[in-house]
Amino acid sequence: MSPAATRPRFSIVTPNWNGRAYLRPCLESVLEQNYPELEYIIADGASTDGSRLLIEEYRDRLATIISEPDDGHADALNKGFAASTGELMGWINSDDVILPGTLSFVARVFEARPDIEWITGRPSSMNSEGVIEWMGQTRPWSRLRFLAGDNQWIQQESTFWRRSLWDRAGGRLDTDYRLANDFELWCRFFRHAELHTVDRHLGCFRVRPGQRSIVFKTRYESEARAIIARELAAVEPEFRNAFSLLLPDAPVTMDDETRLARNSELAPCDPPIIRPASLGPRGRTSRTAPVDTRPFADALERARAPSLMERFAGVHAGQRCFIMGNGPSLNNTDLELLEGETVFACNSAFLLFDRINWRPTYYTCVDSRVLPDRAADIRDMLGRNPSITAFFPTEIEEHVGERRRYPTRVIIPTGRNRFYFREAYGTLDDLPGSMFSADMNAHLIQPRTVAITMLQIAAYMGFSEIYLIGCDTRYTVPASVEVEDGEAMALVSTRDDDPNHFDPAYFGKGRKWHAPRTDMMIEHYRIARQALEARGIKVFDATVDGALDVFDKVEFKTLFDPDAQVIIKARAAAPPPPGDQPARPAGIEPLINRLPATLRQPALSLWRNRRFAALLAVLAALGAAALASPPAEPLRPWLWPLALFLAAFAFTAAVAIKSRRLLFEAHRQLAELHGREASRELRYIELDSQMEDIRARLEEYEAERLEKD
Repeated sequence: MSPAATRPRFSIVTPNWNGRAYLRPCLESVLEQNYPELEYIIADGASTDGSRLLIEEYRDRLATIISEPDDGHADALNKGFAASTGELMGWINSDDVILPGTLSFVARVFEARPDIEWITGRPSSMNSEGVIEWMGQTRPWSRLRFLAGDNQWIQQESTFWRRSLWDRAGGRLDTDYRLANDFELWCRFFRHAELHTVDRHLGCFRVRPGQRSIVFKTRYESEARAIIARELAAVEPEFRNAFSLLLPDAPVTMDDETRLARNSELAPCDPPIIRPASLGPRGRTSRTAPVDTRPFADALERARAPSLMERFAGVHAGQRCFIMGNGPSLNNTDLELLEGETVFACNSAFLLFDRINWRPTYYTCVDSRVLPDRAADIRDMLGRNPSITAFFPTEIEEHVGERRRYPTRVIIPTGRNRFYFREAYGTLDDLPGSMFSADMNAHLIQPRTVAITMLQIAAYMGFSEIYLIGCDTRYTVPASVEVEDGEAMALVSTRDDDPNHFDPAYFGKGRKWHAPRTDMMIEHYRIARQALEARGIKVFDATVDGALDVFDKVEFKTLFDPDAQVIIKARAAAPPPPGDQPARPAGIEPLINRLPATLRQPALSLWRNRRFAALLAVLAALGAAALASPPAEPLRPWLWPLALFLAAFAFTAAVAIKSRRLLFEAHRQLAELHGREASRELRYIELDSQMEDIRARLEEYEAERLEKD
């Protein structure tokens, strides 16, 4: 079988009405793709400008020519697609172009990723002369973004889809809209499949005088708002409940500033960007692709999806860690001893940060009242402390009130070092495993206290010795607390009088929390001990004066005494052999780098500007000598301030001159880069397109050769 026959058939439709001025470049941009299974259809609305004569020049290379009056742009497209048979589909208007190598590349994406049903590329535009003047950046799209107001614009020239999606979405463009037909189609596509962005320019939009999308821009935007209003009114209840915090009641349109400000909170449903390097030979994905290629049915499923956790399996095998609760005993614990240790923290541990010089290695929060209540503080903590790796359940399920379920990513958006695990209910059917999971990649058991979640994560990471601190396990509910539900489970504090944690403001005024069930906590601890000991993991309670009696007690300070006889063996790493030690760099700067942090930067600045400093020192010495001479004695009270002023002026002038030189150099380099940016990017597109086209041809020739052999 010829390799051409193995490629998916590609149906491209070009609607045209009196567009002869730009029609030839459009036709040739498609036909010169050299895609073997191209079905190119022209739907001309009985043009009177000579378009039909031009189209006839290409008749032998076109699959179908429709030339008859139509009821507008969408009607012409519907006629063209009705005559098509291709598995892959798209359209290009008669004044726009498809960039070289696009069809082969798009086909390769769909072959390598059978889970993907529609894609779009990086946007670009050209002037009426065909010169590319703008190239947009790669950005993600999702149904959530579209409905929330981040919907300007998916470039139609760079968007392609499978026929199966086209059929499920109705198999036609809606002719009730005169302008926003593509926008309306995207909304229907979003109901059925995710839109994946590829990091490649695919098509190019021509900006020209008299263009419909420019002349009737206001009407297009009015139609787009009406379409969004329709979609918001018809959105599925499950989707609405999951994203109720983000979806507006009426259509809104975000400007660039608002979109950037809200980008992270709208990211939960974003599919990962597809990089060309992640695609291997035709029909296969690259083994080294760093992209999560798990298929998701829709945006909601993606937002609820757990992170891939294999990277954490056994990463701390044989090591020790500290699991830190937030009890008042922390006020009597020398927390500075934990610097350099692996520490798990939880909930509102960030209230401790002004007391300690270190930060926890890992963090988690799972409570369905605490997590939403403290979401802003948690986001701020993770933003300020990127070294902290945080773990959250994929969903928040309220146990009181409306009992809503929604993705955690809605309030804690995806970000650097944030991971989401699936949480499962525990049962008593097969203890201890049914109440304690050591496989975070599968799920963790919903805990009676957050310390159980931290113990499950620590077990998955391979720690062999775990120490609890701040797990006091004593709780009282202040009389000032208000009850929000009939079961006395949902509590709200009215004062900063929390006696159960290290800070009275921990569950202070206005904070929401659950009534503690100490008996259930202790029982869960007992089950956890059984599960951990079965895996050879030992847990000790180092809480100062704690009430938890499940684990063996150890004194906290002895864990850091190298001479103490404690259960843990010292884990000091042996120094490397002398021959393996790297040679220290010679010079003064390595010595300066050993200074305290407060002195290091001034000392480095002084050393790097030593010539200027020496000149100032010489001038100061000469000035001091002149002032000390007898003739200067009457003027001395005036000369001292003058000398100080001149020294300060000289220093300021030198800094200004150096800064000016640096700024001019930076400005020159930026101007030079800006001048070369467009030509470099255009050259990149051209070369990349050529490489894609050559690669596709080489694959086909290789397949032909193997078939003949």
